[in-house]
Amino acid sequence: MIVKTVIAVLLVIVLSLLAVFYLDRADNGAPGHSRAVQRLIERNVAARGGAAAWQAVSALRQSGRMDVGQEMTLPYVLEQKRPGKMCLEFVFDEQTSTQCVDGQTGWKVVPFQGRTTPEPMTAAERREMADTADPYGLLFDSAARGHRVELLGQEPVEGRNAYKLKVSLPGGAVRWLYLDAETGLEIKLEALRMLAGRERRVETFFRDWQPAEGLLIARRQDTRTEGDKASHFLTVESVEINPPLDDARFAMPASRKVDPGFASTAAHP
Repeated sequence: MIVKTVIAVLLVIVLSLLAVFYLDRADNGAPGHSRAVQRLIERNVAARGGAAAWQAVSALRQSGRMDVGQEMTLPYVLEQKRPGKMCLEFVFDEQTSTQCVDGQTGWKVVPFQGRTTPEPMTAAERREMADTADPYGLLFDSAARGHRVELLGQEPVEGRNAYKLKVSLPGGAVRWLYLDAETGLEIKLEALRMLAGRERRVETFFRDWQPAEGLLIARRQDTRTEGDKASHFLTVESVEINPPLDDARFAMPASRKVDPGFASTAAHP
């Protein structure tokens, strides 16, 4: 029961960190950034592979393992396609859980919660996925995406000097992002999230940046949640840039039946 509760909480965090792959470029009147902020954004984008390389990404597939406590890790696969399509699948107790967004609506299958057929996401679940960090990070093309970025100063993070940015998202949520003063890469992300009925501060630390087809991707994320003594990690073991992904992959199955294919492969990575 404890493990199932931890998984349920981690799902909110994981989906928020890995979630929707928004690549649409509609300008919604976001204010311009200050020169200092713009320089930090440009440096961050360059450090992660450059604007041209990220602009060329139309789809992304990542796989790895996520820690759920009690020395247990679960295999997961995350698939994303522009604009706004995402599926996350993981295996627990030999059953596959799925959470997907087709660009407009979201759906899920969560067997460990007794939900064995596809059902729509709640409005709260959809909001958590729609207004938070995507694979581009919070800063790439931030003005066009409606992200207001402010520089709050410098603070040390785990012994490294970092620039602290406040990122206000179009839906009203706020994130605090820390950039390594030496490398320009993300070190930490802070957010306030509703977890288990109360608002808690969640800190995520980005580690082990590695190249993948011209991009730079953090291969490990360590998450600490206010009130939880333990921290949890997520690793990225495989990255595929622009894999062929059909739009039907992200739509709720018309038959409302779960495809067991992933469970048979992800259970034995």
